[in-house]
Amino acid sequence: MTTNLSAIQTAIQTNWKLDPLHSELFFKIKYLTISVVTGFIQEFDLNVQTTGNDFGEVTDLRLTADMTTLRTNHEPRDEHLKSLDFFDVESHRYLQFQGTAFQKQGQTPPSLLSPYRRDYKLHGHLLIKDISRPIVLDGEFGGLVTDPDGHKCAGFMVKAKISRKEFGLNWGGITAAGKLILADEVDIVGNIQLIKQV
Repeated sequence: MTTNLSAIQTAIQTNWKLDPLHSELFFKIKYLTISVVTGFIQEFDLNVQTTGNDFGEVTDLRLTADMTTLRTNHEPRDEHLKSLDFFDVESHRYLQFQGTAFQKQGQTPPSLLSPYRRDYKLHGHLLIKDISRPIVLDGEFGGLVTDPDGHKCAGFMVKAKISRKEFGLNWGGITAAGKLILADEVDIVGNIQLIKQV
């Protein structure tokens, strides 16, 4: 079942805001073909709108990430990633994602780590350096819970693979032995907790 996020909704609308203390957004990329470098975007915002009082049908999903807050635990590498060779954050500070369709895949057997697991496909457009391309993310809805402060929270995980070169991240160093320094394929992962707005 697919929900078109642009469709007119007549049901009650519920807004959800990011809980930044319990959320993370990061990417992984192969380095020298033998290891992995991980980069975290420390400041990002996500707004989600659903129909009804529960986390039911998603009708709007928008993410904005501040690429000046990118960290890989190595400052010279961070500065290189923010330069013209990669994200060019001086001219293109924000990465954006706009959801277009939320496709439920059905309930999967619960596990110890995810007792409420439901899988889905999240379709949308990813914008990096003024280049927008459609992508599909695999998702897992973790469920709903009320936190110690009485807020209703929803948790989910999303992940996708993209080609960095399709978004203008074309730097392609090669070692003396002829090995690529960085792969083209990048894994994007988001572990997200949202708080229902009253």
